[in-house]
Amino acid sequence: MSVTEESWEAYVKNSYDMTVEEYNQWKAGGFDHHHDLRDEILKKRVGGDASTRINIFSPEFMRDWMAAQLEPVSAIPTHLPTLNRILRDDGGGIGIAKTAGWLCVVGGSPGFGKSAFVLNMASAALNAPTPEPVAFISLEMSNTQLATRLYALHSGTGLKLLEKGSFSELAWYDTSPKFAGLPPVWVPDKLMSGWQDIVAYVKACHSEGCRYFILDHLQCVALGDDEALHRGIQRVISELRAWAVEAESAVVICSQFNRATSSIQETPRSSGLFGGHSIESHADVIVLLDHSRYLREDNTAKTWAVVTKNRHGPCLEIPVEWNYKTLRQREADQDEEDMWPT
Repeated sequence: MSVTEESWEAYVKNSYDMTVEEYNQWKAGGFDHHHDLRDEILKKRVGGDASTRINIFSPEFMRDWMAAQLEPVSAIPTHLPTLNRILRDDGGGIGIAKTAGWLCVVGGSPGFGKSAFVLNMASAALNAPTPEPVAFISLEMSNTQLATRLYALHSGTGLKLLEKGSFSELAWYDTSPKFAGLPPVWVPDKLMSGWQDIVAYVKACHSEGCRYFILDHLQCVALGDDEALHRGIQRVISELRAWAVEAESAVVICSQFNRATSSIQETPRSSGLFGGHSIESHADVIVLLDHSRYLREDNTAKTWAVVTKNRHGPCLEIPVEWNYKTLRQREADQDEEDMWPT
């Protein structure tokens, strides 16, 4: 599953509705120099240019600004109340802003719960006051594996009772009615095989009314040596961010740490994400699962969700606990925090 020159050409051409002249201009600029032309095309689409100026103290601007501030908040809550509270601006203290095109990155080491974290985010969207459809793109799990995990998590049914080999029909009969009336959770009918497949899938879900997209995980989109991976990640994350804004959709991406960050027992930083600066610069919010303060006891585990970047509010640490029987995650109560690893 690699981002090739051919697939990237097709994506750029289709995404920005290029004319033949524009496409030839982009092509002549080379594979690595599409961003300037992309900006020119987007600028032309919205009818602006680089010399456009706005006086933010003009009566007209302040009138429009006030009207925008009074519009209802369009945001998708997460499963962590503190995270919701610090997502201000277009998030309104409710969750991840949708119409503003926010990009949220969840980072962690392998085996420390990234996929479970974003599945909890999907479940929270289904439980929102206005339930939200979700498009889930897993580049590691089949649709059957993903469905089994989300069924258990959303219903609170033991995962083992729904897994093949230990499946309980009785448990399923009690579980399945809990999904009545929920909006769709879209998953690919087969594992994605490349960036073009992901683009087509995202567009199809968007056409069905979905505005919440979860990609698990970023590093699977591109393969190759470290240099090729970094280049592929940079392209994918920049285009996803631009598309989210244009499509008025929210995007959540899982990301692994680089080898150095995964191997040291220290609280991780945004710079430790594999892909580094490109991920950090494009994200609105970054939440990192702290493998250095992780304590597992039987079927529960405690760690910290560290908000290392937040364009829309403060950065802080949130104590979280997993229940591995159901994959559910919860935020610790204030009087419990002294029980968390330090």
